[in-house]
Amino acid sequence: MLLEKLINPKPKTTLIFVVFSVIFLALPFVLNSSLFINNDHSYSTLYFIVAVLIIVLHAFGLNNLIYKNDVIKKENLIVGTVFILLNTFHYNSNINLITSFLLLFFINYLLESYQKEFPFHEIFCGSFILSIITIFNPIVALLYLSFLSCSFIFNFNNWRSYCVSFLGLLMPILIVFMYSSIVNVNTNILSIYSLPKFSFNYLEILEFYKVHQNVLIVFLLISLISFIEFFNWLYKKSIRSRKSFFIILIYFIITIAMILFTSTINWYLILSPLSVFIANYFTYTKKRNLANILFYAFILASLYYRTMIMI
Repeated sequence: MLLEKLINPKPKTTLIFVVFSVIFLALPFVLNSSLFINNDHSYSTLYFIVAVLIIVLHAFGLNNLIYKNDVIKKENLIVGTVFILLNTFHYNSNINLITSFLLLFFINYLLESYQKEFPFHEIFCGSFILSIITIFNPIVALLYLSFLSCSFIFNFNNWRSYCVSFLGLLMPILIVFMYSSIVNVNTNILSIYSLPKFSFNYLEILEFYKVHQNVLIVFLLISLISFIEFFNWLYKKSIRSRKSFFIILIYFIITIAMILFTSTINWYLILSPLSVFIANYFTYTKKRNLANILFYAFILASLYYRTMIMI
């Protein structure tokens, strides 16, 4: 079965994964060049290559950080494969594409702070990266709540940790201020870090669902089963895995709130945490026949939608 080949993968499996990922992501652009951002062919080609490269690196990065931090202890390529398949919908927001990729470093630093009494290096670097991302995508500032949650879950909630975190957040602001002073440009720091207006976008969410209804039903069904499986088997996980999953769950809830109360364009940010929960189900469930059926349905639904974009 395919799922078993993705657990403890051989080098040949990894190579096949890379080839499949590139072909899968390239499908909509094979016959429909109008999907490119710009009519300039050279620019469009360059953007496509960079986008595919970022997504594939994102898949590998997410896969490795989940295994390295013992969130999912079995070495596998399922996390990366699920992430690639969740990239089904045509997406041309380079800001969220880059944001999601850079947030991998933020998540990694959060998870690496486990069982460290004074994880100042991880706290500073994580806060620094989050602050940089917030400069060009202010809504990401909400993910600071996941750091606060992490400080309680991993037991480093003390004033020194929060001071180090504040310094990490402050550094990019000082860099921007110094750069503005050197080039003699007036920069309003508050405008850079200002959050968008919050409102429940019911019609926008409904329209998004109608457009992608068929494939979303498959994705939602698999996601629902994955979360049920996660909560049913949570008590069997190691302490580190359990705590790490809670942090990823909080991260996921925050990204859901971003979609519901800002804009559906932020949907891309939920792919990383969602991939972890779905991959956890495909990796550990005892019902292997059902898991393989759902995995094949997952692949077929994704391929069908990517193909339909071409028409």
